[in-house]
Amino acid sequence: MGLAIAWRLATDGFGVTVIERGETGQEASWAAAGMLVPDCEFEETTFFSSACRQSLRMYPAFVEALEAESGSRIDFRRFGTLYPAFDNRDQKNLEARLCRQRQEGVAVHSLTLKEVRRLEPNLTSKVQMALYYPENNQVENRDVVKALRVAAERVGAEIRPHTEALGVLYDTECVRGVETATGTVGADIVINATGSWSRYLSGLPGVCSPPVRPVRGQMLALSVVGDPPFRHTIYSSKAYLVPRTSGRLLVGATVEEAGFKNHVTATGALRLLRDAIEVAPALRDFPIESMWAGLRPATPDGWPVIGPTPLKGLYLATGHYRNGILMAPLTAAWMAEMLTGGEVPPAARPFLLERFHASAPPA
Repeated sequence: MGLAIAWRLATDGFGVTVIERGETGQEASWAAAGMLVPDCEFEETTFFSSACRQSLRMYPAFVEALEAESGSRIDFRRFGTLYPAFDNRDQKNLEARLCRQRQEGVAVHSLTLKEVRRLEPNLTSKVQMALYYPENNQVENRDVVKALRVAAERVGAEIRPHTEALGVLYDTECVRGVETATGTVGADIVINATGSWSRYLSGLPGVCSPPVRPVRGQMLALSVVGDPPFRHTIYSSKAYLVPRTSGRLLVGATVEEAGFKNHVTATGALRLLRDAIEVAPALRDFPIESMWAGLRPATPDGWPVIGPTPLKGLYLATGHYRNGILMAPLTAAWMAEMLTGGEVPPAARPFLLERFHASAPPA
């Protein structure tokens, strides 16, 4: 999120410094699967689901501009997503979802068992039907992270890796900069985009602290031998399978309240393998390439925190939970609009921090 905002703001003429405690983009952004599937993720239409769909519509132009600026190729697969039902309960839920989403104008198609098996023969024979979302795609998030750093630097942003932010400096009027482990960085505007660590910057008033907590997600990658087992992204109630052009097949993901314990567990790995094989039995013979875990930044209501705080010059762009990669283009655009025009876009107002601090004075 920080890199996307940095690229956008530097492009608009702002002097930008990105302070990163490790290597850029190596936390939740690196651990993600890169699924761009708002119509699968959300049960009903809300301000957040609408924002995710808006950001999805921005993605083709976002990727094209990022490739042009960085000079690198981004694996952006646009084959759509299948959401299969494996039992009667699944089918009932998907049929109700289909009815709601068609009324809302979502691009979704119902597929019979025969149609599903024709598209993806490696899915289990237990499939009863599926929904097909032609506009819900996926991107190689690690390509995006690497390209964003190059693009941001090319338009003038300064990236400071291995520089831990310790706290925000401010006086009675506004922010003055950031205190880091290697010294002070002066700034009139500070954007807190530190993900799961957002609430732990020292010294901030309570009304400026976002209620963000880490939620662990474990994933693994299988090496594809021979023909790719899937063409589409597979999203299901059991597991999701994300095929990469490179030949990897991602399997995810667990959702665990484990604090900052960012490691793969035997139970998590076993669950992922079991669920993957249940969805696609042929995967039992695929080699395991790697396993990893990441910490998603979550808020109590599941929505991100974007925009100004009661402290002048301090902004937030955090708490995106499972949709950080998807929301990057729109969050960056909103942040640029706030800083250049001085106003919060109407569509961004539901994501202000003040919803958690009703008594807080307006920014």
